[in-house]
Amino acid sequence: MFYENLKAVCKEHNTTVTAMLKELNISTGSTGNWKKGQLPRGEVLAQIANYLDTSIDYLIFGEYRTNLTEEQLHLLELYESTPERAKYKVVCDFERIVLEEIEKFALKQDAV
Repeated sequence: MFYENLKAVCKEHNTTVTAMLKELNISTGSTGNWKKGQLPRGEVLAQIANYLDTSIDYLIFGEYRTNLTEEQLHLLELYESTPERAKYKVVCDFERIVLEEIEKFALKQDAV
């Protein structure tokens, strides 16, 4: 599964496994073992994931694995889709809203 995922991600980046490995100065000799189901060493796997701007879990499992909820993932997607020049404002506004809500909650607790 790893090798198929690797090929797919390479294709998305308009490259091949061999070209990517050569770019990273990694021996192409292990690809035969990868095709048989073996995984590369951890440091090699990390280099490949970093180069392809993906995660190790995606290369291994073909999906992103996370402990985040759907709502948290949605917030991250919204933030990532925000233009760079506006991200600081988004974070500041979000922080202000959170602090206001915490304060409101504390006042309600004090009234109880």
